[in-house]
Amino acid sequence: MKIIEEYNKTALTDNDLNDYKKLINEFHHKLAESKAELSIAKEKYAKLEVEKDEVKKIKAEVSFQKNEIAKIANSNPFVLNFENAKKLIKMVKSENNNAEIDEEAINAFVKAKQLLKESKISIQDKGRGIKLEKNNDIAIKVSNLSFKYAPDFPYALNNVNFEIKHGEYVTIIGHNGSGKSTLSKIFIGVLKPEEGSYEIFGNKVHKNNLDQIRKFLGIVFQNPDNQFIGSTVQADIAFGLENKRVEPHLMPEIILEAAKKVRMENFLDKEPLNLSGGQKQRVAIASALALNPEILIFDEATSMLDPKGNREIKEIMVDLRNQGNKTIISITHDMDEILNADKVIVMNGGKMVQIGTPEEVLKDKDFLRSIKLDIPFVGTVEEALAEQGITVNHSKDMKELVDQLCK
Repeated sequence: MKIIEEYNKTALTDNDLNDYKKLINEFHHKLAESKAELSIAKEKYAKLEVEKDEVKKIKAEVSFQKNEIAKIANSNPFVLNFENAKKLIKMVKSENNNAEIDEEAINAFVKAKQLLKESKISIQDKGRGIKLEKNNDIAIKVSNLSFKYAPDFPYALNNVNFEIKHGEYVTIIGHNGSGKSTLSKIFIGVLKPEEGSYEIFGNKVHKNNLDQIRKFLGIVFQNPDNQFIGSTVQADIAFGLENKRVEPHLMPEIILEAAKKVRMENFLDKEPLNLSGGQKQRVAIASALALNPEILIFDEATSMLDPKGNREIKEIMVDLRNQGNKTIISITHDMDEILNADKVIVMNGGKMVQIGTPEEVLKDKDFLRSIKLDIPFVGTVEEALAEQGITVNHSKDMKELVDQLCK
C-alpha cells in the first residue's frame, strides 16, 4: 500500500536505535570524566593547589553534560516514531473500511513499539546496550598504557604501546612480574589504566562501553579446575550461552560445533572430574568459543598442564589461527610457544622491550637470557650445533631442524 510505503521512508530502524544509544553513551562517558575531574579539582582546592574559578569551570561542564543528557531523553525520536505508527494503523483501517488491518502495517506498529521501549531502557542504562561495530581491523591498540597496583608501588605497566591486527596469533612473553598478566586483566576490564588508553577494533574502551567491549573478547585462564561451572561438559559450555540469553533450541548445535573445534565432541556427557587437565582446558576453550568472540586470550593457559595437555592446547591455538577469523593472544612464559606465533611481544619490568616475529626476537638470545627468559629447546640445539661448526637456518620446531640436518 502507498500509505505504508510513505511511512517506511521516515520510519526509524534498529540502526537508528543503536545510534541513539551511542549518543547517550557518549554523553554519559563525558559526564563521568567531568565528574572525575571535579572530584580531583575539589581535593586540590582544599589543599589550595587550584583557584576556585577552576572548580567552578569544571562544575559548569558537569551541569552542561547533565543538561545535554536531559535534552536527549526529552527529545526521544522514538516517541514520534511510535505516534506515526499508530496513525498508520488508523489510516490503513480507514482506507480498508475497517476491514482486516494489513499485516505489514501491524508489523510496522509492533516494531515501532519495540523501538520505543528499548529507547527508554537505553536512557535508564546510560546507553550500555549499544552494539559496537568493528571500525577497523586493529583488534587491540594500546596507547601509552600505564598502571600501578598502589600509589607507592612501581609501575606494573609503564608507557606500553603496540597494535595487534585481527587474525594474528600473538604471544606476550616475560618473566614473572613483567606486566604481561596485568595487560590481560586490563583488556577484559578487571583493571583500569591509570594513564593512556586502549581500543578494541577502533572503539576506545571506557567504563560505559565495557559490557559491549567484552562481547569481542573471550579468555581462558591458567587453572582449568577453577573454570568449570556445569556438572557435565555440555552444561558447562551451555552456561555462557544461557547468560547471553541464546534461544534454547539453538544451543545444541552451537555446543556441538564448539566442542568439535577442540576435539571434545565425544565427551559432552562426561563429568569434569573424569577429565584430564588438558581435556578440562579444552572444554574451557570450547566455552569461550561458543560465544563466538573475535579475540581469544589465553592467560598462562598451558602452565599447569602435563606435556601432552600442553601440546594439545598449543595445537588448538594454531588451528584457530589458521581458520583466519580469530585474533589469538597467548600470555605465556613458555618460550617454545612463541615459535608458532605471527608476532611476539616481550615484556620486562612493566615495559615492552621488544616486538617482532619469532625469528627477530630469537636473534638476540643473550638479551632474552638477561631478562630471565629461557631459549626454546630448538634454539638451544641450534646453538650447540653452531659450537660444533654446524651452521643451520633457524627452525620453527625440531621436525624442521631434523629435516635440515638430513638433507
